[in-house]
This record gives sequence, structure tokens and C-alpha cells, in this order.
Amino acid sequence: MPERVQIRYKRLSDKATPPRVMQEGDAAADLCSSADLVIPARGRAVVPTDLVIELPPGFKGRIYPRSGLAAKHGIDVGAGLIDEAYRGPVGVLLFNHSDEDFAVRTGDRIAQLGVERYAHPDFVEAADLTETARSAGWGSTGVR
Repeated sequence: MPERVQIRYKRLSDKATPPRVMQEGDAAADLCSSADLVIPARGRAVVPTDLVIELPPGFKGRIYPRSGLAAKHGIDVGAGLIDEAYRGPVGVLLFNHSDEDFAVRTGDRIAQLGVERYAHPDFVEAADLTETARSAGWGSTGVR
């Protein structure tokens, strides 16, 4: 059973749709557009949600693409990290990798918001690091 955590949110306009987990067992909540706009072919746009969220200490928000938009329309998400202290409007950076303009309408489900625990790393410089089977570097395992 997944951990449950309460996320407070505020709507900035009547065009904002509350985040919603569609089915029990889904790992993320849908985020909806609060505006009509067009993402040009091979272009990008920040799509507003008119939502502000309050993440509890030790949690971050991560914006994920919707699989149907990616597979059917070439729509992907970029720059999707929301820090726990951020209290500004949530915008979703969408990339249109297709050769056709993509219309977004108010209320469209455009992305998913996952809520995840995180750790603060303490980076320590070292003269030597532990060798592993992956020490050969980036791309060393090949395609097959």
C-alpha cells in the first residue's frame, strides 16, 4: 500500500482544476491546463495550471508526461522539479516534438504530478572511487 501524504493547494482562478489521482493505484495526479493555447510544431510552451501547491518537508514534486500525449502527439514535459519551498504558480513546460501544432484547451489533462521523498546529498571529494562493473563510462553497456 503506498504512503499517503496530504498536499495543500490553492486555486488562483476559477479556470484551475484541482489535481486528481484518477484511479486507486495511480502513482501521480493529473494536472490540467487553465488556458487555451497552441504549442507550435517542434516548439514549446509553458502551460499554466493556476495552482499553487504546498509540499510537506522532505517531499518534492515531479512533473511527468502523460503517456497518451507522448505516444499519440509527440508531447513531452521538461524542467519538471518542484522544490518543497516553492510557492509560485505551477506551470508545465511542454515540448511538441511533432510536425503539427498542438492545441491545448482549458481543462485538458496535460501532465502528471508525482510527490516523492528526497534526500539532501553531502558531496565529499575523493581521490579514488569504488570500481564497479559500470566503471567503463557512459554508453559502455552498448545496445544489445
